[in-house]
This record gives sequence, C-alpha cells and structure tokens, in this order.
Amino acid sequence: MKRRRLGLSLMVPALLLIACAESRVPADGVPTHVELDCGADGSMTLSSSLVQPEPDGVHLDVVNGFDEPVSVEGFDANPGRSTWVLTNGPGTMGLACGPFSQHGSGTEPPRTSLEIVDPLGLYVDGTVPCEIESSTVVDYAEEPVDEGPPPADVARDVIDGLRADDVLRLAGYPEQDRADFVVVRDGEVVAAYGIVRFADQPWTIMGGSACQGTGLPLAGERMG
Repeated sequence: MKRRRLGLSLMVPALLLIACAESRVPADGVPTHVELDCGADGSMTLSSSLVQPEPDGVHLDVVNGFDEPVSVEGFDANPGRSTWVLTNGPGTMGLACGPFSQHGSGTEPPRTSLEIVDPLGLYVDGTVPCEIESSTVVDYAEEPVDEGPPPADVARDVIDGLRADDVLRLAGYPEQDRADFVVVRDGEVVAAYGIVRFADQPWTIMGGSACQGTGLPLAGERMG
C-alpha cells in the first residue's frame, strides 16, 4: 500500500502574485540556492545560512563526499552532487549529513541551520485553522499516474459541498510539483485536498482535511 501525506499550505492567485512581485524586491545578497557540502571526514559546510526561494521552492545542492547515501532533511542524497528543490516555507530548517551506515548508532549527526526568507511573498501559509479538524488519507494499491494538481474547474467538480463563493487555491510555491488545493470560505482556509488521477480513472481525492460543519467531504467520500 502507498500512502501520501497531505501538505497544507496556501498560494495566492496568479494575478495577486504578480502584484506582490511588482511591489517587492529580492533580498540583496541572499542567494536563491545554497550548497551543503558533506565531507567524507564528517565535516559539514553550508555555503550560506540564508536563502530565498525561487517560484518552485528552495534550491539546495548537496555535495556528498561519502561513498554511501546521507540523510539530509526528509530526503537521502547519493554520493556526488545532487540538486533538490524543497517546499519548506519561510523560517528556520535544520540540515544534517547522516551516513546510512551510522543510522541506528544512537549518535545523532551534527546539524546546521538554514534560514529561508521570502521577500517576494511566494509562499503563503494555508494551514487549516479550525479547532476540530477531521482528516483522512486514503491508501491505494497502485501509484497515481498524475499526482496533480488538476485544473481548478476539475478540482471544483471533484470536491462535493462547495459553495458558489468558496475559493479554491493551490498550496505551496506557485510552480511547485504535487500541489494540493485548499478551500477558502469567508477569507478562512476550511479544507484542503490532494487530488490525483489513476490509470483509466477520473481525478479523485486521495487525502483531505476539512473543518467540521463546513459540509465539505473527507477523502473517500467521493471517488471520482
């Protein structure tokens, strides 16, 4: 069984994003990508402690000097150089160089901090804020052929219970892969859904979260 965790975040509409970009400027001297050097001697060097995202996320180059993969932060980098695009929002994240052979040793690898700044406002937090939240993740025996997102009109057709004035927006950075849809009602995020498509099947909700009393479905209540 494959399980996909739903990440909840909010992206401003395209026209609003353009307006924000015109009224803000990139942070001077802050790079749009950084390099993490994991030395075979156990050393760890980060080219900058600050980074600003590009439209698809935070760009991180990992140079792994070990002859085995290292765990960095939610992903594993093979030996040599590799480039990763992270969808972490603004704030501080920890990075490490943890060789596979040292997993389970009881000794945590040293960590360094990377501060993500977002002067262009590319990322907007859309966490569902309700006190009582109902959520679910649906398991499938196959991988989806398209992890989304679908066009907004398709998503609106898939999500039952939407009001005419409910607004659908995409989660995360404006050009990131596998974005989820969030439902904004009266200016508040009240639900979020991952919508995918399987082979020879229509688009369907794979994981979701909705505030109680909204009349919005959980994943599995409508399958296509």
